[in-house]
Amino acid sequence: MPRRLAVIDIGSNSGRVVVLEAGDDGALDVVDEMRAPLRLSRALDFEGRLTAAAFETVISSVGDFLAVARGQGADEIRAVGTSAMREARNGGVLAELVRQRFGIPVAIVDGPTEARYGFAGAVYGIDASDGLCVDIGGGSLQITRFVDRQPEQMWTFPFGGLRLTDRFLVSDPPKTAELRQLRREVRSALRAAGVPSLRAGEILVGTGGTVRNLAKLDLRRRVYPVHRLHGYGLPRIRLRRAIGTLADLTLVQRAAMPGVTSGRADSLVAGASALDVVMGWVGADVVTVSGQGLREGVVRGSLLDRLPPADVVRRSSVRALCGRFSRWSEPHARRRARTALALFDALAPGGDPVLREALEHAAQVIDVGATIDVYNRHERSAQVVLESDLQGFPHRLLAVTSVLLRLAERPGASMKAYRPLIDDFSPASLEAAATVLALADEIERRWPNGDDREAVVTAAEGVVHVIAPVSPWWRSEDLVDRTRRAFATDLLIEGLA
Repeated sequence: MPRRLAVIDIGSNSGRVVVLEAGDDGALDVVDEMRAPLRLSRALDFEGRLTAAAFETVISSVGDFLAVARGQGADEIRAVGTSAMREARNGGVLAELVRQRFGIPVAIVDGPTEARYGFAGAVYGIDASDGLCVDIGGGSLQITRFVDRQPEQMWTFPFGGLRLTDRFLVSDPPKTAELRQLRREVRSALRAAGVPSLRAGEILVGTGGTVRNLAKLDLRRRVYPVHRLHGYGLPRIRLRRAIGTLADLTLVQRAAMPGVTSGRADSLVAGASALDVVMGWVGADVVTVSGQGLREGVVRGSLLDRLPPADVVRRSSVRALCGRFSRWSEPHARRRARTALALFDALAPGGDPVLREALEHAAQVIDVGATIDVYNRHERSAQVVLESDLQGFPHRLLAVTSVLLRLAERPGASMKAYRPLIDDFSPASLEAAATVLALADEIERRWPNGDDREAVVTAAEGVVHVIAPVSPWWRSEDLVDRTRRAFATDLLIEGLA
C-alpha cells in the first residue's frame, strides 16, 4: 500500500519540506514541496554558534513545514540537519529545541551520510550505472563514486556556494583574482583527497539547488523539446559561458536576472565555479542534472537495500504515472505493449533498442491522454510524457516516446521541435515504429473486454501474420498499406474466434 512521508531538510542555505507518496516498488510521487530561506551558514557568531535569530527562523520554518506535511496527510515525518547544524557548536541544542517544540527528532547527519542520501535520491531516477555524483549545497560539497548504482566511496568538502562566496568573493561583482583563488582551493582539495577521474562509460550526475538553477538558466536559452530539469545534460562549455556572464554582474543585477532562483543570486557564481572545477578535474564534458537529492534519498534509504537498474525504474515510474489517470487500464496497456513489441520484432528483427523501448512505453501510456481529451489522446499523451516527472528516462528516450505517440496518429507530421534530441534517428525509422504503435493500438481497441488471450505474431516468407480476436468487420486496409510502406513487408491480420 502507498505511504505518505514527509522529509524536512534544515540546510545551510535553505530549508525544505517535501511530501512524498511511496509505492511498494520504490516509486516516489511528490505530493507537495515548500522552501524557506534559512542562511544558517551566515548565522554563526564569533564562537561558532548559531544566533538566537537563526534559532527563531528555524523554529518558525519547521512549524510551517509541519503544517504542510500534516495538511497533505503525511503519516511519517523525518527531519535532517546538514552542514551548518553539524558544524555549529550549538547545533544539537537547536535539534533538541525542535524536538521539544514539535515532537520530531532532527537527525544531524555527518558528511558521508549526507553524501549517501544525496546519491540515493539523485541517481535513482537517472539513467546511469557507474560514475560520480556531485551535490553542491550552501555549506558543503559532496562527491560519491558509484559502481553498478551502488555507492563505493564518498568525499565531503567545505565548498558550499554560500561558504565559498563568503570566503573568496568579497567584491561585487567578484574580481578575477578572487575567482582564480577559489578555483585553486577547490582543485587542490580534490587532488589531496584523491577524487578520481571518470572512466570510460561513466557519467557525472549533479544535484542540489546550485546545479538545478544553473541548468534552468541554460535551458531557458535553448530551443529544446523537454522543459524539465531532471535528466538534462548541462555541457561544461555552456556552464563556463554562464559563469562569465554571472560573474560580470553585481548582486542586484544577478538577482533580477530571469531564471535566477530567489535567494541564490549571491551564491550562484561561487557554486557554479566549484562545479566547473569538479567537471574539469574528473574529465566531464557534461553533467547530468537530477531533480531529486537528499530529501528523496532519506526516504529511499529506508525503502531500498540497493538502487534498482534504470530500466526497472523507468517501468515502475510509467506504471505509477499511468495509475493516476482514470481511463488507463493496466491489463489493456500491458497487452498493447506486448503486441507492439511482438510486431516490432517480427517486422524489424534486431531493430534499434531505443526505438523498441520507446515503443513499449508509448503503448503503455497512450490511454493516459484519453482521460484528458479523448479526441486528441495521442497528442495529450505525448505532452504528458514530456511534462510529467517520469524517473530513469534520459531526455532522448522521452523525446522518442513522445514522437512515436504523435506520429502514430499523424504520419508525416513535422517533428522539427524535437530535433535536438532525435537527430540520430532517420524519419523513416521513427515513422516505422509509430506504424507499429498505431497497429497495436487499433488491435487493442477491438479486443473483447475480459478476453485474456494474447495476439500471436509470426513472420515467414516476407509476410507478418497476426492472429487476434478482432472484429471481422474491421477494415484494416489502411494500416496494412501503411505497414507495407514502412517495412516493405506484407501484413495479414486474421480474426481469432
